[in-house]
Amino acid sequence: MQTDTNKNNDSIKIRIDSTTADLMERARQYVKLDKSKFIRQSVREKAAAIIAEHEKTRFTTDDWIMFFDMLDNPHTPTDRMKKAAEKYKNILSSDEV
Repeated sequence: MQTDTNKNNDSIKIRIDSTTADLMERARQYVKLDKSKFIRQSVREKAAAIIAEHEKTRFTTDDWIMFFDMLDNPHTPTDRMKKAAEKYKNILSSDEV
């Protein structure tokens, strides 16, 4: 059987205190994962949560007020906007897409 020699085998060494080790051991037994899989899964979940939190768009109350006001009272389209809309319609109706 041939093994994949190009497999990325990054390793990491960490030191953890006994309280953290005990928590990890208890938790991983509930989900029936070995230490490596448990750590990988935990890191992925935490990293995804941090990324999602930092890449989230946040609006202030004033932002929301302005947003809904613009929906309720849209500006009159400019000539440039009308031209862009017409060009878009032409693109959709042609075979170029």
